[in-house]
Amino acid sequence: HNNKNIQVAVGILKDSDGKYLLGRRLDSQSWSGWWEFPGGKLETNESPSEALKREIFEELGVVIKKYKQWITRRVVEKNKITILYFFLITSWTGRAEGREGQELQWVNLKKYNVTKVLPPNQIIHHALKNNLPNIYAITNLQEISSDNFFQALKRKVNDGLNLIQIREKNLLKTELEGFLVRIKKILYHSNVRIIINSSIDLAYEYELDGVHLNSKQLHELSYFPKDLLVGASCHSENDLKVAEEKKADFAVLGSVKKTLTHPDLEPMGWVRFNKLVNNSNLPIYSIGGMTNSDVLSSLEYGGIGIASQRAIWAK
Repeated sequence: HNNKNIQVAVGILKDSDGKYLLGRRLDSQSWSGWWEFPGGKLETNESPSEALKREIFEELGVVIKKYKQWITRRVVEKNKITILYFFLITSWTGRAEGREGQELQWVNLKKYNVTKVLPPNQIIHHALKNNLPNIYAITNLQEISSDNFFQALKRKVNDGLNLIQIREKNLLKTELEGFLVRIKKILYHSNVRIIINSSIDLAYEYELDGVHLNSKQLHELSYFPKDLLVGASCHSENDLKVAEEKKADFAVLGSVKKTLTHPDLEPMGWVRFNKLVNNSNLPIYSIGGMTNSDVLSSLEYGGIGIASQRAIWAK
C-alpha cells in the first residue's frame, strides 16, 4: 500500500518575556501526558499557514497576527510520513487558553527539562534554547584583506548577524589571538556570539561563547565542554549520531553543493541532506556553496539555516 502523508502545522508562540507556550497532550491522544507546541493537521486543500491560523484559534482561542514559516521536519514511520511545518509566532490577539481541556504552560526553555517533550519537538527546543539564528557566519581572512573583513563584519552585524565562527587555519597563534581580540572589541556592545574553531583552550582563555569541533575531535573527545556552546562538523549519518550522543548543541552538515574549498568532492545535495537531518534530533546547518538564497531551502529540507564562509562577506 502507498505511504500516507500526514501534514501538520505547528505554532511556536513566544511572549514578550521570551517564554514559549507548550500544551499537554490529552489522555485520549497518543503520547498522552507529553508536552508539545500547539497545532494540528491540515485539512484537504488547506495551506500550512491557513491550517496554522485555524488550529491555533480552535485550540487556544487566539488570532495570529505576526508569524513566519520556519523549519519543516519529516518524520518517517513504517506506514506513514508526517510532515511538520513549524511557524514562529510573535504577535496575536486574545489570551491563550486550553480550549480543548488541555493544560498549558509558558516556559523558559533555557531552564526547562525537555524529557517529556514530543521527540519531533526536541530539535526545535535545542534551536530555541540556544537562540540559534538561520545564518552561521565563518571567518575567511585568507581570501579577503582584514580591512575588508572588518567592514563587512560591521555591515553584517547591523543587518542582524549574531553567530560567528572564527576559523583561521593559516594564522600563527599570536596572529589568531590578535584577530580574536579585535573581533571581541568590535562586537563588545552587540549580542553577537563568538565561537572558535577547534580550540577549547582559547574559548576559555578569551571567554568566548563556544567552540566548533572538527570531525576528528567529534570522535576523539570523550565528552564535550558543558559550559560552552558546542558545534560539530559532520559529513555522515554516523557523525551526526556521535554528535547527538555526546550532546553537541548543533551540527554543520555538508557539503551540500560544490565548493571552492573542495572542488573535487562530490556534494551530498539537498535530498541526502534532508534524509540525514530527519534522522537526527540536533539542529543542523547546511554548509558548502551556501548563499543567502539557500536559507529557505535549508529550512525546507529540515535544517535550521546555512553556514557560510564566502558569500556571507561579499558586498
